[in-house]
Amino acid sequence: MKKVKDFITRDLTSVTEDTPLKEVAELLSIRELIGIPVVNKKNEVTGWISETDIITSIFPEKVKIENPDVIHLMNISQVVKKLTQVGQAMVRDYMIKDVYFVEEDTPASNVVELMLHKDFKRVPVVRNKRLVGIVDRSSLSRILLEEGSID
Repeated sequence: MKKVKDFITRDLTSVTEDTPLKEVAELLSIRELIGIPVVNKKNEVTGWISETDIITSIFPEKVKIENPDVIHLMNISQVVKKLTQVGQAMVRDYMIKDVYFVEEDTPASNVVELMLHKDFKRVPVVRNKRLVGIVDRSSLSRILLEEGSID
């Protein structure tokens, strides 16, 4: 039976609660990520921040729930003002604090179930509560295509 450690990405890209949102947005863009774990000084996962969190922090009343990819703007001066305010905000103000994560020895089938049930694209992987990597849908897809199964 495959375990998370068999297809983990040992990418420790993370931010802290004191990281400005502007830096997070730049990091997500440069690394082509959709979200990253938030860690404390001990490298323990304390939250998650995603591009969706950043977008909704700027346009909370403007994002249509039925299609979050389409944003309708009403007043460009309000948007510019909000961008400036949010850019100076810290991760702690917008991060998700109730984070799901898995251990390295978690069965792959459990991760698949979690990702599909919660519609997660990336899940932090921990050892003794400390971040050791990420498991994502593309890694799971690759394993399925290469081996035909995750078991």
